[in-house]
Amino acid sequence: MAQEAIAVLGNPTNGRGAMESLLAEFEWSLENTLTLDGLAEICARQDVVAVLVDPVVLELSWQRALAAVQAVAPRALPILCYRFSSAIDWSEASAAGAFHMLSLPLDLGELRQSLGFVWAEKNKRFHVIPLTGEERSRARGNTKRGAGGSSAAAHVA
Repeated sequence: MAQEAIAVLGNPTNGRGAMESLLAEFEWSLENTLTLDGLAEICARQDVVAVLVDPVVLELSWQRALAAVQAVAPRALPILCYRFSSAIDWSEASAAGAFHMLSLPLDLGELRQSLGFVWAEKNKRFHVIPLTGEERSRARGNTKRGAGGSSAAAHVA
C-alpha cells in the first residue's frame, strides 16, 4: 500500500521542517507542488489524504481551484487556503466541496486541528445501525446475562 501523504498545492508552508514534524504525528508525509500536473503525479504514486490548495498560486478563483483539485485528486479531502484579504463564504465553499479552510500564512495550531479533522474523517470506524424494538430488547437481555449487568447494557438504546 502506498504511503499516505498530504499534498500542498501552492506554497502555504511557513516552515517545511515544522510541517513535516506535524504530519509525522499522523504518520503522513508531505508532498509539495506548484501545478495541477504535479498533483496528478503525486496522486499516481501515493495515497493523497488531503490537499491544501492555494488558489492564488494557481492563478484561479477559489471555485475553479477547488474544482480542479477535486478532478485531479477525487479521493483527497480539499482544504482551501486563503488570505485575509480574500472574501470566501464558508457555506458556499463547503457546498462546493471544500472539507476545511485555513488562513495563510499557516498557523501550526490551526493546521494541527484541521489535520485532526482529516484524520477523524479518514478513520471513521463505527456506523450507527438502527435497531428495532425487539432487537434492542434482545441486546439488553444478552448484556445483562453476560457480564453481570456490565455498563454495556446502559449503552444500548
